[in-house]
Amino acid sequence: MAGSNPDIAEMSLVFEEMAQNTITGEVRIKYRDGRVLEARLSDGDRESVLREVAFSFTSGVIRLESLRGDRFEVDPEVDNPVPDRRPVVYLDQCHWSTLSNSIFDQERVKNEQDRDAAVQLVELAESGRIVIPVSSAHALETSALFDARRQNLASTILKLSRGWQMRSPIVVRIHEMATVLSRRFGISVTVPKLDVFSLAAGAMDTNRRVSDTSGLPPGVAALVDRISSFSAIYDVLMHPEKVPSPKPGWHEHYNNVSQDQEFQARKARQKVVDGRAMAIVDVAPEALSVAQQLGITETERVSIALFEEIESMPLMRLYGDVIGHRLAIRAKWEPNDLVDILFLGCAAAYADVVVAERAATNYLQRVWGDREAQCPVVSKLPDAVDRLSQLLA
Repeated sequence: MAGSNPDIAEMSLVFEEMAQNTITGEVRIKYRDGRVLEARLSDGDRESVLREVAFSFTSGVIRLESLRGDRFEVDPEVDNPVPDRRPVVYLDQCHWSTLSNSIFDQERVKNEQDRDAAVQLVELAESGRIVIPVSSAHALETSALFDARRQNLASTILKLSRGWQMRSPIVVRIHEMATVLSRRFGISVTVPKLDVFSLAAGAMDTNRRVSDTSGLPPGVAALVDRISSFSAIYDVLMHPEKVPSPKPGWHEHYNNVSQDQEFQARKARQKVVDGRAMAIVDVAPEALSVAQQLGITETERVSIALFEEIESMPLMRLYGDVIGHRLAIRAKWEPNDLVDILFLGCAAAYADVVVAERAATNYLQRVWGDREAQCPVVSKLPDAVDRLSQLLA
């Protein structure tokens, strides 16, 4: 092997696969000539629920296996100039549960049409014809469960997503704002394109956590970071112990506004404008941070610019319009509404099909407005399958 510190391309000529027993720290390396080298490189993690994490130098696939026998694969991240045109289907947690039950406990899926649709979605995902990404909202809601029910749900999500993630909506809206502000203020910096649905390590995190890979060749460093990132989230989600969900107080402000007599006296159109304005106020700290990074000194004009350009920001527009609509109909705001608006709004703005619960489907469809594309949000799995049959035809 050339060089004392070879990179992935050189290693791939010699090695076929490397695997680690997460619990014991034992490593197995399989050479292309059939030889196998085994060694213990660490003390391992006795609390891990992953039995093995492996990487194939041939396919670039990361394989993970849980203690109870669940097997997962993470598709390789490929630099391909040809965009991936497969339809992206984003599932709200309740519909992930239906898919999970269709695999592990079919008796829990009472509706035969839902059961058939779930089976079809599983087949489409397993055959690679569609992408069903996981998000940090799924991770949050799955972690609130425990024991077999949690592991069944996590297993379904991780198996079918194959490493595909939806970017954090915070990251997406920051990107939207950076794009608008750089154009509006004539900044010469080109904002890189953002793949909202991605196989990148840590794509669904708001704050990217990177492994310490100093001293390693670039390809090896990227692989170490990738394996560390995916094994961490898979280990956390497959752990049977319940993690309490935080209870944000964000919703109380909107409950107060919806009961305000002065606000309710406004005309319907004005409430839409107010909703968009409130959305910009919500993200003001992020907007100012983006402006600072772009070198914009006229910070007093940043919020005005974003408000005037909100229709060119898919997620921010939906976010503001949902706020205005829900305030106008005096909907009661619950702690989880922020998660729904952010993640379902992000998915609706960028995915091909979104399957949400009924209330969210209703308000997303109502505020969709005069966009060129059809609203991608439906509330039933059979409707999602019908949409996909058209997209895949």
